[in-house]
Amino acid sequence: MKKLKLIIVLVLSMIFFFNQTTSVYASSGSTMTSEQVDTLFNGIESITMQLENIGLSDQDISDIFHLKPREEEFYTETSMQTIPYSGKFVNEDSVHNNNIIRYSNQRGNAPGSNQEQRKRIENVYSVALQYYKTNFYEGKKSNGADFGNYLTYLYISHYIDGPGRTPTESDFPFIISSSDVSAYDTFLRTSNLSEWATEMTNLGVNLYSDYDYVKSLNAINTVDQTIKDKMQQISMLLYDTNETRKAVESIAPIVKNSIVEKYATANSDKELTDETLVYVESQLQKLDFYKNYDKNVCSSITSILASTFISAICNSVSLIGIGVSVIPLFVYDYTGLIQGAVLVNLQYSFSGRYAIRTDIYIENM
Repeated sequence: MKKLKLIIVLVLSMIFFFNQTTSVYASSGSTMTSEQVDTLFNGIESITMQLENIGLSDQDISDIFHLKPREEEFYTETSMQTIPYSGKFVNEDSVHNNNIIRYSNQRGNAPGSNQEQRKRIENVYSVALQYYKTNFYEGKKSNGADFGNYLTYLYISHYIDGPGRTPTESDFPFIISSSDVSAYDTFLRTSNLSEWATEMTNLGVNLYSDYDYVKSLNAINTVDQTIKDKMQQISMLLYDTNETRKAVESIAPIVKNSIVEKYATANSDKELTDETLVYVESQLQKLDFYKNYDKNVCSSITSILASTFISAICNSVSLIGIGVSVIPLFVYDYTGLIQGAVLVNLQYSFSGRYAIRTDIYIENM
């Protein structure tokens, strides 16, 4: 009987995978398509690459874009503007030329690059659009928040949850049973991935709801172009571009620390910039930085960087903050995903949950 059931499953699997439709299942006409999400991620990655090039880490970038725009009166020197998307982001060519590493052999199957992590998320989003509100998902409540949970569960089922190996299509990763939901919720808590899961859920909520795609696209482009323009201002301060780069890479993280620390309490963007100038100068003096760099030039760099970060926050949308939190690999460094016992517990329950997925698959084919 078991052998017959296995044969049926294999035959149905072949039929399913060869005839799988490419149509997507969406909640409304305003739900973002996979292609739109890809474009938005291009913009977010362009922003990330620009900020990494001036010395900021993924964590630094996440810290900046988790600051929400202040009230309109706060901005006395910063322009709230919109630069319409013209079809290409600043670093779009570099984004597309990144090499994608297929799979990592690390425990937990951590992605080999930010680009691979992005492709993973885009893949499970496409799967989520197709199977949400179907019998292949047993945790549905038919709302945006639950779609976000579903997106997170699909990531785990596609890239983490396997019997001691990387998951494959034969594991029916597109099927999320109530047993999977329970196992994944436990896994997310015990592996300290709850913050990442929250951001993934928020991503799903934003993408599934009546989200204004054009507004988001223009906001991302505005931040992207603003950073480019500000960096061009800095490049004119020193004749030696290599020395300029070294100075900026040293100063940018210090400016970021000051902005993040003082952002909530400053009364205006001017006050925030002035406080940042004082703080950065004190830190550079401690580092004996002015021994090799002109103090006035450093002050100009600090001022432009402060203006860059404040403008980026002012013109950003929540999707940028979410994107720079779910894609970068630093999440794997701080969460303990590779905790042996936690991963083993998830793998231990796989065979029982796989049997349930198989039954769901047979019942609905």
